[in-house]
Amino acid sequence: MKVLVAIDGSTQTSYTIQALAHFGPLEKVTLVHALPLPNLDHPMITPEMRDQAIKEVEDQLRPEGKALLDKTVASLPSGIRTVHRIHQTGSPSTVILDTAESVKPDLILIGARGLGPIKELVLGSVSHRVLLHAPCSTLIMKTPLAPLQHILIPIEGMEDAERLLSFLFSMSFPTPPRITVMSVWPQPQLPWPMTLGQNKLLEERALDHVREMAAEVATRVKDKNFTSQATVGLGDPAFSILEQAKLLRPDLIMVGSHGRKSMLRFLLGSVSHTLVHHSPYPVLVVRKGLPVESDE
Repeated sequence: MKVLVAIDGSTQTSYTIQALAHFGPLEKVTLVHALPLPNLDHPMITPEMRDQAIKEVEDQLRPEGKALLDKTVASLPSGIRTVHRIHQTGSPSTVILDTAESVKPDLILIGARGLGPIKELVLGSVSHRVLLHAPCSTLIMKTPLAPLQHILIPIEGMEDAERLLSFLFSMSFPTPPRITVMSVWPQPQLPWPMTLGQNKLLEERALDHVREMAAEVATRVKDKNFTSQATVGLGDPAFSILEQAKLLRPDLIMVGSHGRKSMLRFLLGSVSHTLVHHSPYPVLVVRKGLPVESDE
């Protein structure tokens, strides 16, 4: 697996480095550190003054960034074949996303500073923007990642499950974790009137369907030598998953993303988006870009 790790010297950055040890042998790790230079475009500042000021800031920040990269490399877990360092000026989110497009990682690890969703919408946030626009799967780290003994995998449908299973089966674990597969019947409000009996019959059939789907996926997981179980929730999917997570206390939640743009995500709501903001446990958002075995 190829992993890109965004580093900035924060406590959350240390969590991302520690998390690498839980993903088994890694083919390549790319460490990215951005130097955000000030925007000094102002009518009262001449181009010469602006360039000189920016150069002075960069001359101060670049050695600090290099020292941070050196320290991070020294703290990496063993078993990584190749380590690549990126040290560029620019907006952190832009540098991270541009690097991801270039090196094509299977997974981005990035820390979150814990701002609420409204602040992130107004102010912008590196982890928030990377999550929305990353070309690959993303693991948002708010807290340290415990050894992976239990993973909660909510699924929306079989297509969603296929992506999640493909990613799961491509990961390396020192000891296979216990997997809980969860499916939720959202109890939607139908646009036509129904009798109480019809509504009950529809709900029973829907619940049977989600139970069968969760059980089928759990069986496939078990066939890969994991311990697995299936569970079903009712109501709002994100709320149901968060409530289940409170009961199970998983080490990781692995959820799919349908790649909606930010405004659609804000207006329509998104399970993965809600989980990232409100889950007390690390959330890995799986996109279509899946890990592949190395040709080397």
